[in-house]
Amino acid sequence: MGQKINPLGFRLGTTQSHHSLWFAEPKNYSKELQKDEIIRYYIKNYVEKIMTYSVMELIRIEIEKDVDLTTMKIYILPAHADVFNKHYQREGKNLQPNLQKKFAYVKKKKDDLKTGKDIYVTPKFNLTLIKIDEPYRHANILAKFLSAQLLARILFRKAMKKAIQLAKQANAKGIRVQIA
Repeated sequence: MGQKINPLGFRLGTTQSHHSLWFAEPKNYSKELQKDEIIRYYIKNYVEKIMTYSVMELIRIEIEKDVDLTTMKIYILPAHADVFNKHYQREGKNLQPNLQKKFAYVKKKKDDLKTGKDIYVTPKFNLTLIKIDEPYRHANILAKFLSAQLLARILFRKAMKKAIQLAKQANAKGIRVQIA
């Protein structure tokens, strides 16, 4: 049996970078990783439910954590390129307070244990929506294109050639297409 490797891990440092950039102590690593997954899940659901008519595809979510600030870059493929600036800035402003409300947590200090009062700590988020200019450089968009072509009963060889052509036009560093 052959040795398998995650495609992202195979390409790190050459064509792709990490999706999360932060440091945590070993005892806190799993908690931070779970927080990242919860944030990604929340953003993905928000984009799918609220921004359905304006976002064609959510490409990637990068999370960078500092001591008191969490920076998130959301790479999206807009459905209409002409309304990107006005509409997405408004949607980003709506998403940021929702994230802060969702991830507010209770922090108790030694003094507060005596009084019984809870202190709600709201984490600081910096959110950036980034528009993808060359969509066919991303594998998941090409895969959706291929599946749409096959569902439309286009010949698979023709669909594969068209996907390769679109990737070349988008200046992709390489492409491998396999349909089974």
